[in-house]
Amino acid sequence: MFIPRFWSKIDSSAQTPDGGTVLFSCRRGSEVSQEDALAQAQQAAAKIAERIRAGEGFPDKYGYGARPMCEEVLREIPDERGGLAAAITRNAYGSLVLNTARVMFIDVDFEPPWSPRTGPPGEPLGCLFGWLFGGGSSKSSPKEKPDVVAARRLGEWLSLHPDWGVRVYRTHAGLRYLVAHALFEPAGPQSEEAMAALDCDAQYRRLCRAQKSFRARLSPKPWRCGVRPPPVRFPWETQQAQSAMRAWEAKYNAAAAPYATCELVSVLGSSRVDATVAPLVQLHDAETRVGSGLPLA
Repeated sequence: MFIPRFWSKIDSSAQTPDGGTVLFSCRRGSEVSQEDALAQAQQAAAKIAERIRAGEGFPDKYGYGARPMCEEVLREIPDERGGLAAAITRNAYGSLVLNTARVMFIDVDFEPPWSPRTGPPGEPLGCLFGWLFGGGSSKSSPKEKPDVVAARRLGEWLSLHPDWGVRVYRTHAGLRYLVAHALFEPAGPQSEEAMAALDCDAQYRRLCRAQKSFRARLSPKPWRCGVRPPPVRFPWETQQAQSAMRAWEAKYNAAAAPYATCELVSVLGSSRVDATVAPLVQLHDAETRVGSGLPLA
């Protein structure tokens, strides 16, 4: 799992072939030291400047998912061998995120304006999964609702992989699967195959490869609680910026208190829970307030 603790930011500029000036910033992280992070940022900035001077612009790989996310590490959770089993970070818009070395999370997002918070009229989401996995059919419009499609995809996967055990959660805008029966490599072929088959977001899959970990958001998105995103971005460049972030966190925590992040819908397939997975299931469910009955955000 590659979750850098040290980050450096470089502000730089370069001239285009026609004489224009391009301003850009470059962040890089390191597990080794602040100095190593700075050296990597300087090297990356030099390469970007070279591309700009050659008229090549910014490559596509500099988008989301090309490298580990620049996030403050709040807590590290060791494994039985003294390595890193998981880490809790705060993402760019302020939510807490669980990063796991080998516990697979798969998020299935539904296109707005459709939301799974209540499910189709007369069809609670848990019942829908039960009906489909029991061989029943769901009443739906000619264009199937996304939860129906997701349930069928998962059912097809589990029919081909009967040893799998999957916890299905409802989120504010989709579904989350926690695979509990075994451990997986984030960039391994079985993980890639499962995420593709279950319609997991392509950018998330790229990030899993770059960061060598799976991710699951633990706390609500700020705007769903009536709070703007943080006024500053990690890493803090000044003490004032860090103080501003801590003040924002206090406001966010108060606003997020009446909300949950996800709700358990069903446990499907094998009942086996890997010994390494079990404590992270407990942590995830406690932090996301599963079973609280609170509205999802």
